[in-house]
Formats: sequence, structure tokens, C-alpha cells
Amino acid sequence: MSRPGPRGRCRGCAKALGPAITHTRGMDGSATQAQAPDVAAAHELDRARLVVATEAAQLGLWDWDLTTDALGWDSRSRAMYGQTHMPLTGLVGDINRTIHPDDQVAVAEVLERAIDERGTLEVEFRTLQPDGSERVVYARGQVLVDARGAAVRMVGTNADVTELRRSQRQAAQDAERLSRLVEVARALGDAESEQAVLDVVNQAATSVFGASTAALVLQTGQSGPRALRTLTASYDSGFSASVAELAADTPLPAVDSAVSGRSWFVPARAQAPQRFTAGAAVWEASGTDAVGCVPLESDAGVFGALSVGFSGPQPWREPDQQVLTTFGALTSQALRRIWARAAELRALRAAQRSAAQQTALVALAQSLELAEDEEEVLAVVTGGGVSLLGARGAVLCLSAGADEEGGLRALTTSFFAETVRSEVSQLPAGFPLPMVDAASTGRAHFLPDRAAALALFPGREEITGALYEAAGTHASAALPLTDAGAVVGSLSVALDVEHTWTADEQALLHAFTSLTATALSRIHAQEAERAANAAVRRFSETLQRSLLTRPPEPDHLHLAVRYLPAATEAQVGGDWYDAFVVGDGATSIVVGDVTGHDREAAAAMGQMRNLLRGIAHVSGAEPAHVLASLDAAVRDLDVGAMATVVLVKVVQTPEMRLRGERLLRWSNAGHPPPLLVGPDGRARYLEHDPDLLIGLLPEVPRTAHEVPLEPGSTLLLFSDGLVERRGAPLEQGLAWLASTVEGLHERTVEEICDELLRQVGDRVEDDVAIVALRAYPEDEPRPAEAGPATR
Repeated sequence: MSRPGPRGRCRGCAKALGPAITHTRGMDGSATQAQAPDVAAAHELDRARLVVATEAAQLGLWDWDLTTDALGWDSRSRAMYGQTHMPLTGLVGDINRTIHPDDQVAVAEVLERAIDERGTLEVEFRTLQPDGSERVVYARGQVLVDARGAAVRMVGTNADVTELRRSQRQAAQDAERLSRLVEVARALGDAESEQAVLDVVNQAATSVFGASTAALVLQTGQSGPRALRTLTASYDSGFSASVAELAADTPLPAVDSAVSGRSWFVPARAQAPQRFTAGAAVWEASGTDAVGCVPLESDAGVFGALSVGFSGPQPWREPDQQVLTTFGALTSQALRRIWARAAELRALRAAQRSAAQQTALVALAQSLELAEDEEEVLAVVTGGGVSLLGARGAVLCLSAGADEEGGLRALTTSFFAETVRSEVSQLPAGFPLPMVDAASTGRAHFLPDRAAALALFPGREEITGALYEAAGTHASAALPLTDAGAVVGSLSVALDVEHTWTADEQALLHAFTSLTATALSRIHAQEAERAANAAVRRFSETLQRSLLTRPPEPDHLHLAVRYLPAATEAQVGGDWYDAFVVGDGATSIVVGDVTGHDREAAAAMGQMRNLLRGIAHVSGAEPAHVLASLDAAVRDLDVGAMATVVLVKVVQTPEMRLRGERLLRWSNAGHPPPLLVGPDGRARYLEHDPDLLIGLLPEVPRTAHEVPLEPGSTLLLFSDGLVERRGAPLEQGLAWLASTVEGLHERTVEEICDELLRQVGDRVEDDVAIVALRAYPEDEPRPAEAGPATR
């Protein structure tokens, strides 16, 4: 460069300085007027401050006198230009020596334009270093003008952006490489075999990573020297054959990844971890130096590894590792898909081969589901099952029952002669027939001919042979019937010809036997359930008639009761209600719940109910004293149960009767609180801290409570089965009950009870007992439902 010409252009700017500006940013503002001599000191101070700032920012400073072409630049700028040790002329032309030839024209154009426009300079270019390397410099400057507006000076900074641009280029390359994986994923998605996957992997290893080799190392499910198999495409045939099968402890990174699931990124063979030293010969024979190995995984765990190799060193930056890991995941997905598809095809072919047999099994299962007794089961098995195998007859050999311990009974089809059917109808456990042995020992027999059957019972062949002869049987099979792991009988089939049982036929017979055992188990369970339910029902009906009696009919009081058991066949469980009039004429109401259900709970409930009724009637005591006495009796009489109980007594002295008043007195042993609905229809629970359950700690005192019972009020006692629902808090059930009863206030107590049971419907999970009481004004005629009084 040289000083500016007549029109302010710098002489020498037309020299070739480079092809293109790689970065322009500029800053707004017009040219700056040069400082006058009288402010030189201030200018020097500003310059000093600028030096400090650029030092902190690692920027180089330069100052170009456009009138003389003199260039002043600091050591950092000279280092960026590669001229630290070069002799300098002090003129701007010095910079041309190391600006890359391809960038010089572009730099000259930008300089000329900045001077012409009296504005700013912003340009990026390459410089050549003494060692032959290149640096990228970003120069930024400002043109200064004199009082006449002529450009006289340009000052600015240099910044070394070499590493920044290198990082940006690497980031772009990484992004491009990731985008290539999309195409790789498509190719892997189209692959239909392991070899096709290997071909895609090998091509992608070269195009995406620049690798020279690729391999898939896959587990075989075996142990020893064939634990792994290797698929290769880019190694020579000799090496590929040598690693086609590998032991799980072969000291190579790919093997370790395939077994342990660890990833290995080895930049060079010489830098490999110590654990792989013993495999150095194999590694060297592969012709690779650096390797990257990532595991191939499924939901079940590691099943192999993907390995890529490089003939030279590979630094393995973090982005490189991430891309290879993603590549491995795509490869895993492709292999799993191919294997799953192959398994599906194998299963489809197997299903097609046995389609007829499977259809028969479905039909058999449907028919057996409808069978209602053992004879129907035998008919179904014979007609729709074993006939597919060419069998002419079938036998169900079952336990004879408790009355004939160890004995067996046989149900036979009409294929057999009547004499045979009669002879085998009842058999001892050790009788020499395959069906008896299967029913006794649980062994299955598939016998091609009579000789095989006779060989099972040495010394007793004559008995076995005679029955086979009489039945016209040659080949036979006998399989045990099991229920919950216990042998309960056998199913036998008979052919009138010799026959070798294939594996498919044996599997089909096992399936027939399993379905038959299921059907028989269902039938026997239903029979036992019906018998048990009948016994429970008889017990329940008797107990209910004796315990859940009709309520009394006291004057101007209406009582309604309901009971709904949780066990559908047993009409009584652990809950109970009671209402009776004691000696002083007061009406007592009880609802209780004994822990447990069905017959055991009902028995304990009966004892507690009778004890409480007797204590209350004889003593005439208040509820708290009655419950305390019941607690002591349960302990002393060893009833052996606990219960929640709420006891309410409707008290009315002669004086109270004259005033038309009644009083409720109650005590609560851990039971849900009574619900009282006033004449205005507003409901409230008679809540106090409940006492302990009956049967827990008899010595703990009981507490008594009382509240007026206004005419027109309704009292509801109930067991927790009315308000408890699985998964819902008790408070929710209590709120529902209060709201519902408020809405039913105008109805009779009978209607209230019926509506409550209707709303809970089949959602009852525990026994439900309800006692509802309605108090009527005594200065009005007595309603029909509220009397006459019963004592």
C-alpha cells in the first residue's frame, strides 16, 4: 500500500489483496475529524486507555497515517500477521507480505471503500505464518478526517478468530454428519437381513465417520469359544474367518462392548487400555489403529456391539462419540426388527401347520365350557377332540371319592363293549392299566401298540392284555389330569390300530387334557359350591329367623329395619340390628358389627345380640352401663370376638309424657354415629369421641350421651357397610347418607330404608344393617304405623 492519491484514495490499494470479504459487521457513524495539536495530551490519554482495553480483550492495535502511509502496529498485531521476527519498513505495505494471496484483493477493496466513505472498516482474512500454517484475522478500523473533511488517518484493532472459525466449521460438519444419519436410518429401515444391515453399516462408517472398517459382534446365546459371532464386510477374507466366532473373554474392545455394554473410544492402538494388550496381535492384523465400539441393546439387555475402525489415529471428540452411539442405537433397532420379523414368520408357518388342530382346540374349549357334568365332558372330548387323532374311544379315570379311599372310577365311551365298560367302572389304584398308572403317578404314556402297554406291568401282562384284547385296542395314550398341581385322574384314548405318536400329536393331547382338567375342575368346584351354599343358606335362614326379629311398635314411634348381607348366599353376617322394649317401657335400639363375616361372624353376633338384649331387659340400665356389662360378659364367657355397637334408648318419664317430650340416651362402642334428622329436615350426626370396641378392654369406663327427641324427628342407626366404599374416604359416605336422608325426610321410615338400599344396590361390600325411628307428636292421633304398642 502507499499514501492516498489526489482524490483521497490510497496509492497501492489496487494491488491484488484477496477474493472475498468473509465477515462484515461495521458500526454506524461518520468519519471522525482529526485532533488539533492543542489537545494532543488528551489524545494520548485516550490512546493509553485504549491499549489497556485491547490488552484485556486480546486485541491488536494499529494506526495508519494516510498522508504518509506510515503504519504503527503493536506486537500482538504483528504476531497475528506472522511478522514478529520480520524486518519492517514502517509503511502500510508491510502487511501485504503475509496476507493470504487469495484474500488481498478483497482486503484492498474494503480499505478503499472505507477511506472513500470516510467511515468504518470491517474485514476478515487469512494470514500466512512462518511455519506454513494459517491464521484468520478480523480487522476493524475507523477513518479520521481533518478540518477540511479529508481522510488523514485510520486507526483500528485486529482480533485472531482462527479458533472461533474452526469451531464453527466443526459444528457445521457435525450437524451435516447428523443429517446424514437420517439417510442411514432410512436405509436401515429398508434392510431385511443381517447382511443388508451390515452393508448399510459398512457404507455409513465410511461416509459418516471416514472409517476404514466396520463390524457387528453379536451374542449367540452359547458359552465357550462360540459365545459371539462377527459379521464383517471390509476386512480381508482371512481375517474375517479368524474372527467369525469369538469367546466372550477375547481381549478386544468390540468383544467387551458386546458382553458388558460398555462403550470404547480408543484414539490409537498404542493408547489402548491395559486390558486389551493380549489382543494386540488380532488388533494389528485387522489393519486398524483407532477404534470406536458401542453396545447394541434391546429391552432385555446387551446383545452385541457395533465397531468402526480407522487406519490412523482418531481423536474421538464428544460429538464423535455421540454420533457413533446414535448410529449404534439405529443399528440395534434394525437388527431387532429383522429378528422379530423372522420370528413372526417362523411362528406363522408353525401356526399354519397346526391350524386344524388349533381350530379343534378352540371348539373343544367352547364345548367344554358348556358341559355341566362329567358325562358331557367325556362326550365332548370324544366327539370333538380325540377323534381328530383317529382315536375310536376315550376314558376318564377319576378319583372314586372319599367313600372309596384310593379307588378310581372310569367313565368310558360306547366304543368299548359293555362288558369292558362294566369291568373298568371301579378300579383299585394299582390296577395294571396305563390310565390307572397315569391317574395314580402323574406319568404320561404314549404307547404305539399292545406290547408297549404290557411292558409297563411286568408279571401282570395277562390282565392288561386281556382288557386290551376285549376293548379292541392297539395304540393308546394316557395323560394325567391335574388340578392346582395335584393329580386327580387321567384321560386315555384308544386306537384300533398301531400308531406312533408324533410330537405334534402329543402336544395336542396334552392340550386336550389340560382343557378337560379345567372343565372338570370347574364342574367339581360348582358342585361343591352349590353344596356349600345350600348348607350356608339353610344355616343363615335359620339364624336370621331366630335373631333378626320384627321390631316392636311403641306408641307414637315407628320403627323400620333392614338387613342386606355382603355374602349373597349367606343372609346373615357379622352385622346385626335389634329393637325391643325393656321393663320400664322404654324402647332400646341396637346396631352392631362383629369382626369377620358369614357363619363365624354370625355365630359370634348371635351370642352378643342375646347377651345385650338380656342384660338390657333384666337390668333396665342406661346404655353406657348395659355396654359395660356386655363387655364384661364377653370377656368372662370367652365369646372370643370384638364388635362395634351403638345402643340407643328412647326415654320418656310420665312427666315428660305430659309435656310431649322424649329423650335419646346412647353410648357408642366404636360404631358409626347415629344420624338424627330434626322436624325441619336438617340432619346431624350425634358425634362424640366413641368408646373402645366391645371385647377389647372391658375395664375402661363407658360414656353416656343424651339429646332431646322432638316430635317429627327421624333417627337412623346403621352399620358401616352402608357408607363405606373401597377407595373412598368414610367422610364421603357419611356426607352422602346425611344429604340423602335430608332429601327423603318427608317419606316414611320404611320408604327411607328401601330407597337407601336401592341406591347402594350391588355396590355393597360389607353387611348392611339399618334401623330407622320416626317420632310422632303425642297430642295428635296415633298413626297406624306407630302403634299399638307392643310390650
